Amino acid sequence: MNEYFSCDVETEDGRFVISYKSLKRMEVWLEEKKLCVNTESDMDSDTGDVADTNIRFRRFLDQATGFTAKQRVKKMKKEAD
Repeated sequence: MNEYFSCDVETEDGRFVISYKSLKRMEVWLEEKKLCVNTESDMDSDTGDVADTNIRFRRFLDQATGFTAKQRVKKMKKEAD
């Protein structure tokens, strides 16, 4: 997380927690070999912060999961069936 978000990473109840620009709060943890991410957006962020945060978030997910956004969507759809 430090590689993609230049902020302090805290640990709460076994979850990694950050606050970065348009992410008011992001929690990341592993559950049964799956990466779980919960986010809360800062609705008052300017568009520059939103764009920067979105790019960093997507890159983080690509690296953390080893899948592209398209592959993650396909995998989620398969699991939902």
